[in-house]
Parts: sequence; structure tokens; C-alpha cells
Amino acid sequence: MANTFLLYGATGYVGEAMARACVRRGMAPILAGRNAPALSALSRELGLRHRVCALDDARAVDAMLTDVSAVLHCAGPFLFTSQPMVDACLRTGVHYLDITGEFPVFEATAAREMEARQRGVMLMPAVGFDVVPTDCLAVYLKQRLPSATHLMMAFQSVGPSGLPPGTQRTVIELLRFGNRVRVDGRFVPATSAMKTRLVDFGAGPVEVSQLTWGDVFTAYYSTGIPNIEEYTVLPSAARQSLAVMQMLRPVLALRWVRALLRRGVKPGPSPSRRAQTVTHVWGEVTDGAGGQVAARLHGPEAGVDWTVACALAVVERVMQGEVQPGYQTPAAVYGADLVMACAGVTREDL
Repeated sequence: MANTFLLYGATGYVGEAMARACVRRGMAPILAGRNAPALSALSRELGLRHRVCALDDARAVDAMLTDVSAVLHCAGPFLFTSQPMVDACLRTGVHYLDITGEFPVFEATAAREMEARQRGVMLMPAVGFDVVPTDCLAVYLKQRLPSATHLMMAFQSVGPSGLPPGTQRTVIELLRFGNRVRVDGRFVPATSAMKTRLVDFGAGPVEVSQLTWGDVFTAYYSTGIPNIEEYTVLPSAARQSLAVMQMLRPVLALRWVRALLRRGVKPGPSPSRRAQTVTHVWGEVTDGAGGQVAARLHGPEAGVDWTVACALAVVERVMQGEVQPGYQTPAAVYGADLVMACAGVTREDL
């Protein structure tokens, strides 16, 4: 199989940043997506090949995957775009990677574990900030406390950078599913819609709010820890808005309501604003015998810069033949130190 990969969604906000980073690293993906004029201009500028294809034509998608060994899928919301690409990868024997953080996508992809193994295809969603840094920290903590039965994780963004447009749209799509936690191995609704606690990311304790981050689903596969909760720092206004949205969940099932909310999606942050932003990740594991281990990661802006670094670190390993067929999580295949391959990332034990 050809030793190249397809970057789908290359003209999106994160996709374009991914394409430019590829060129800086000496990588030469085939750029792909639906926007022919934008793809043509970007591929010409970067000196890369491109292919134009929408995901609603299975034959065209299969043809698009000709002569590639992997796809890095960057066009969300993945609730709507992942299945046709996964289908095509399984039909054509191409390894599947994406940058989603959407747990329904994880559930759907994990359900195809046996099919992927039979076809020799690796299905690895979430190779961006969600979930590589947190997944790596979870595995690291499990290695330090093998008896761990409970995992709590949290993250904080400090700086002027906001969320990428795709992430904003994803949040809107996920609100209708409510908050989830892992309890005794089961992926279940949280008993409290807005649970909070204090976490020290390195500058003193701050309040964090519970949310459904990818690790609530994936860390169970990476570590086997049966009880998992995740938190993040939210401004008071955002916390109040989410509380209202939780009460309006039945209304959010209506497409026109979500479409109305999408009108409020803001442009992505500039490179300079991202450069002024840092991200902190905290994790703690405990067991039933009083054992407790905690650690922190510190890295760049999460939505683009850390996501791009993580995704391309995984792609490089896939291109080197380091793959395991079936549904996989990043740290389970590549280890706890995968995140340390990203520039500017540090880890500290607490």
C-alpha cells in the first residue's frame, strides 16, 4: 500500500492548519474535501495533490482513497461525517484517524471493532487534543498506580484564544445528549448536570465543572479503570448557559433549534491569539486501599496547535507501519509518552 495519507477537510479552519503543518514537517498528504476552488488554491500554494469529493457518494469516496494507507479526517461535525468515511475505510482497507471529541462517534466506531480487525484496518478517532493529551495522562497515571479504580481528569485554557468554529458546532450538537460519566465500567448519564470541584493546575485551586470529554468513553479502553469523570474550567456565564441548555435538552433535539444556535458560531482565533494561550491538564487516580497518584501536563493552545501536533505525531507512526487493527485509542497503541512528542509539552508528578 502506498505510504501516503489523505487529509480530508483540508480547507476547514483546523484542516488548513494541519495541511500547513504537514508541509513544515516535510509530510506530503493528499488534500481532500468538497470545496473545489479552495482545495485547488491551497494545494497549489503548498505544492500538494488534491482530490475533490463529497461524502454522500460511496463510489466516489472509495475512489478518493485509492493509493493511500490512512485518512486523517478533519471535517466535522463527525456525528454526520464519520460513518461514511469509516465505511469507505473498511471497504478499501485504509486506516481511519479523526480529530473528533464526540462520544456518539466513539460508540459507533467501537461497535465496529470486529469488522475492523477482520479487514486489518485500524479505527482510531480522537487523535487531536481530544483525546491524546488526556489519554496519555490517564495511561501514565494507571502505570503509576496499577490498582486504580477511579480516574478524574480536568483541563484549563489560559489566554485569549477561543474555540475553533468546528468545536463550537460540535458543542451545539452534543448538548442534546446530556452529561455522561463512567460508573463501574458503564457509560451512563451523570446524576448531576453541573457538578463542580476544585483543581490546582499549578497556580492554586480553581473551580471546574463536570462535562463529557472524550476520556469518559475512551480512557476505559486505554486503562481499564471503571470509574471516570472529567471536568473543565468554565467562565460563570458559560456555566450558566450550559445549565439552561441542560434544561432545554428536549428542545435541542429539533434540528432547526440547533441550526439557530449555529448562527452564533464565531470565527476561529488568530495564530497570534493562539500563541498567547496555554493549556493545562490535571489527572488523579485512586484505588480502594487509599492509593492516590496525580500528575499534570502543560502545553500549547488546545483546539488547533496541540491538536495538530498530536494528530501528526499519530500519523507519523501510522506511516511507519505502527498500527493495530480494530478500534483503538491513541495511548493504548502508542503509549503514555506519545504526548511528549509534541513541542512545548511538559509533565509533572504531584
